Amino acid sequence: MDEQASFDYERSDIETGGIAWIALGLGLFVLAVPLLMPLIFPQSMRHVSPAAPPALSANAPELEVMPRQDLRRLDRAEAQLTDGYGWTDRDHGVVRIPVTRAMERLSQKGLPGWPSQ
Repeated sequence: MDEQASFDYERSDIETGGIAWIALGLGLFVLAVPLLMPLIFPQSMRHVSPAAPPALSANAPELEVMPRQDLRRLDRAEAQLTDGYGWTDRDHGVVRIPVTRAMERLSQKGLPGWPSQ
């Protein structure tokens, strides 16, 4: 077999009539499908609107109207908890200290019962 012939390209084109039939078939398909779908799925034609809006349960989450401001408020509240002093349980004498200060004290004193290096 000739080496040149195996890498040759197609020398003939598709007939324009074939392209026209494909385009016509595609156009008919696009037009027919929306018209036939209600016949195949009749339940899709029933557009029933509810008489009243659905009732929300008591534990449904609230809609966030301003999510960026809510996130900033949450960040400030968390920063206040992690960076500030305060009481956790006043009756038992449990306090809250900043995370950085707690890490410093832990590195200085270590954990009781934990082997030191």
